[in-house]
Amino acid sequence: MKWTTHYNLPSLIKKGQQLARDCETVSFDLFDTILVRRIHNPDLLKPATARYIASLAECLGISFPWPKVQKLRDAIERRHRRETGKQFEDYEACYPKFMAELLRQIFGRQYSEQLLEWVTNYELGVENSMLVPRRELVDWLHGLHDQGKRIFIISDVYLPADHLEKLVDHAGILPLVEKVIS
Repeated sequence: MKWTTHYNLPSLIKKGQQLARDCETVSFDLFDTILVRRIHNPDLLKPATARYIASLAECLGISFPWPKVQKLRDAIERRHRRETGKQFEDYEACYPKFMAELLRQIFGRQYSEQLLEWVTNYELGVENSMLVPRRELVDWLHGLHDQGKRIFIISDVYLPADHLEKLVDHAGILPLVEKVIS
């Protein structure tokens, strides 16, 4: 198949509709395709989580200022990416793994899976507040779903599929999708 670049959504959707006529399965990338961020750099969401972690630490009597949390997170995430790159081409880190390591280093014996869940839910909430579904693509997804097409959403980010499902659900399109894959 020859790759074609489309510089606007109507052109992309028109070509996609033509191709989908002969397909029973259609897949979409999640970020920057179905969902777009209200900010240009997704890393700008991370300081909010660092502040949240620092406030949780403070509540437990641990002094760990948010810039230090952010610096440690960046270092751990970078190391996880290097390790992944030794086995895979994408160099992605796995959020639950690097975040658990970060929280263990900060909270020590006070670390718990519930703490990881709180931080994860907080960060996904911040992410959700910045994500906007592209109406034209959502309308197309509805049309494909109504035609009985199998729809998969695929992403190569550091979030596992169950985390991505929360973002897809928040966007209101999870019922249209057979599976979210990370």
